[in-house]
Amino acid sequence: MYLTRKLKLGRTDQLDALARRAGNLWSTVTKWHWRFVDRQGYWLSKGQAQKMYCKGFDGLHSQSAQAVADSFYDSLQSWRKKQKSGTYEGLRPPYKQKRHFKVQWKSSAIKLRDDGVLRLSNGRGNDPVLIDWPSDMKPKRVEIGWDGDQYELRCQYKVEEDEEPKGTKTAGIDIGEIHLAAVYTGDESWTVNGRELRSLRRQQNHAQARLDSEIDRKEYGSRRWKRLVRAKDQQLEKIRNQIKDLLHKQSTRLIKTLHERRVGTVVVGNLTGIREGLDYGAKANQRLHQWAYSEFVQMLEYKARLHGMTVERVGEAYTSQECPSCGNRHKPHGRDYICGCGFEGHRDIVGASNIRQKYLGQDKPKGSPLRVAGEMASPTGVRYRPHMRTEPTGSDPQRCNPASSRKTSSERQECRPVG
Repeated sequence: MYLTRKLKLGRTDQLDALARRAGNLWSTVTKWHWRFVDRQGYWLSKGQAQKMYCKGFDGLHSQSAQAVADSFYDSLQSWRKKQKSGTYEGLRPPYKQKRHFKVQWKSSAIKLRDDGVLRLSNGRGNDPVLIDWPSDMKPKRVEIGWDGDQYELRCQYKVEEDEEPKGTKTAGIDIGEIHLAAVYTGDESWTVNGRELRSLRRQQNHAQARLDSEIDRKEYGSRRWKRLVRAKDQQLEKIRNQIKDLLHKQSTRLIKTLHERRVGTVVVGNLTGIREGLDYGAKANQRLHQWAYSEFVQMLEYKARLHGMTVERVGEAYTSQECPSCGNRHKPHGRDYICGCGFEGHRDIVGASNIRQKYLGQDKPKGSPLRVAGEMASPTGVRYRPHMRTEPTGSDPQRCNPASSRKTSSERQECRPVG
């Protein structure tokens, strides 16, 4: 497994020059590719473009130059696939020329010196990029790009998945918008509260709408216009960082809790394409299109693998509508699932249990639904705290049940994550 580590580099003349050289090469590849298409009806292959325009390109390492062409043709291939599948109508291919572009180095151009300095080669006769590297592990791939405020180093390095799972339990996870995740392991269930994320999204939308309104009243390019644009970028970047921090802490806490509960297999519902064709009104559509389920699932997947757990995905169709007791389907209202057979349970936990059973029963004949008791125990809740640590506290998640509102002040204090 490969992980990415990021490091802020500020801005230097050397990095500016490298970004301009990469931008110049991107523009050259883009310009001539489309000229061949327009004038001769011929699509250059990636190998041809690298041989014609990247070989001997001054100012960049040979593999860094090839990586620029790789980026262009990867974008082009992605566009052609989406056009053929009809996923996005009106989507345009990569055609714009760029003044600056990210610079990438592959393994042969990367050297970690004994003094802890990362040396990135820029070809014969050019000064290398030297960076103080806070690790003794040599990266497999390095990229330097602009993050909107300064240059950022992004390094990919290999991590061995050498930790063994503590048990063989299977946990089903239903990803949601109100609850970030609902988990069912067969004998325990709990939810990860997502209201803090929704609050940050509302704050983000209100700040963007307010600042956009003020920007529109100023003359384009004026001093006040530029000041407001900078303020907007800074405020939205801060909120985006808070959202990412929340997702990391919640996913880490959830995976470590599953590891402590002796879970060996994590089954997540596949939500690919869920946003297509949805129309629930302006506000609901905005919430769904800002739903960070893909980013959250990716965090769950790689963190689970680091703990030695297997991650599987199954289709999520009708999992929140099918009764785990009798197998009948009906659309529930609200957060409670009540079936005519007498079964009652939390709607999201019903979805998690059906996802789990869908994976466990893949080899069984159809029409054999999971048989459970007539009433499913209420799930316990895990809430986010801004300063919570991602290390496991060793406490039972049931101690943090928000439904237990009659606890004393000392008992409520015990439910707060350590931070």
